[in-house]
Amino acid sequence: MWQQPEAELLSLAEQELRKIKLLRDEKIAAGFVVRLPRTYPIYAGDYKHILAEIQTYIKQFENLQVVGRYGAFKYNNQDHSLLMGILAAQNVLNPGKHDLWEVNSDSEYMEEASVDAVTTPAKRVGVGKRRKILHFVQQQISNKNF
Repeated sequence: MWQQPEAELLSLAEQELRKIKLLRDEKIAAGFVVRLPRTYPIYAGDYKHILAEIQTYIKQFENLQVVGRYGAFKYNNQDHSLLMGILAAQNVLNPGKHDLWEVNSDSEYMEEASVDAVTTPAKRVGVGKRRKILHFVQQQISNKNF
């Protein structure tokens, strides 16, 4: 996929979205590919608020399963990602059985956790610098300067 031309990836994305019925007869006005090597989810400032907005949006799609580091935008080790995959498969058969957002929902990374364990709250980071960076990235994407 990393070597495929942008037009092929956009065509594939459209085919897949139509296959899973997120798109039906709608016309796609535009699309673009952003290639981000070695990306990794990071937590900063009010990420929980932003993630909550994403979760709310995703809930409108019946039986959509988001899993793993990139799907759920959180740090998961291999065990967490596998568990999310297994629970997602069970959700396909029995919708709503498992809340995948609760897998590894601690605010700090631990190999093992207890329900009663005290966790450290995420460090509050200033919003100004992060918003400037986000605005810059959005401009670069909209101007295709990447």
